[in-house]
Amino acid sequence: MGILWNGEERRLRAGWRLVLQSALMLLLGALPIFLIAEPLTELHRRGWFLAGYNHEAYDCVINIIIGPFLALAAMVSVVIAARFLDRRPLRDFGLQLDRSWWLGLAGGFAVGAALMMGVFVLELRAGWITIAGTMTITVAGVPFALAIAFSTVKALCVGTYEELVSRGYLLCNLAEGMNLTLAIVASSAIFAVLHLFNDNASWLSTFGLFVNGLLFVAARLATGRLSAAIGLHIAWNFFEGVVFGFPVSGDKERASFVAIEQGGVDLVTGGAFGPEAGIVGVAASIAGIAFFALAAIVAGRDASQDRTSWSGGACSGKHGGVV
Repeated sequence: MGILWNGEERRLRAGWRLVLQSALMLLLGALPIFLIAEPLTELHRRGWFLAGYNHEAYDCVINIIIGPFLALAAMVSVVIAARFLDRRPLRDFGLQLDRSWWLGLAGGFAVGAALMMGVFVLELRAGWITIAGTMTITVAGVPFALAIAFSTVKALCVGTYEELVSRGYLLCNLAEGMNLTLAIVASSAIFAVLHLFNDNASWLSTFGLFVNGLLFVAARLATGRLSAAIGLHIAWNFFEGVVFGFPVSGDKERASFVAIEQGGVDLVTGGAFGPEAGIVGVAASIAGIAFFALAAIVAGRDASQDRTSWSGGACSGKHGGVV
């Protein structure tokens, strides 16, 4: 039973906890699809729900409805796993709704916005992009406001649940099963590989997303709050796609406030996948990592000794064990 059960902690080992949490998240995520999305889509086919909407417009509406439920499913799976599998408080994953949480959320959002603005300005000044218009729709038949609402909800949901799972539950449990350094590398690698099947993905984009994952980890560790990584992730995606019109990890938004025509060398700009797949995007992630490292030094903060991060054996790998 040693490979399954940690007798000292009286709970499953880290790897099995991760497997069960993932399975629970997929199960809970399937419920709104089958109970809400499928019935509404059938009503739409019969002309009883949003009959005047074409496929693209209806897709925006249904995803605005379902997206928050999918994010909620991920949140609930982590709460259940924390209570019954990990037997630890949510604050061990960086979830602690205090003043520092909201400051971290706002600070992370500001950094994400600044980094993506830097990418945009650099590419514009270098002549790698040109502005083709403003408040532009990329898919016919979708009203601008609806398209922006869809992309905004998507950025909010994806930024929240991906960080909760990747830099919250996954990172914490990997740190316990391995050590913090290996957990940072492994969780960032898993985050990158999960995007490998996105449109226009390549091994170069996977490397870029690996570095991007390290950026989100840096936000998490430097502040001791998962909210900094959540705010950073939301802002990165929102400003990348909704504001500046770049593809977001291979996905071109249906509308953006600024429309661009991408030029330059794909190796530098990321091309059709977006900045994450290019040298400019990787450089932005590295700049963000440097910022959070410097901020932690200036604040005199040691993430390895922070109770909300990795101390007290919560996620320190203190007990070791089979992952």
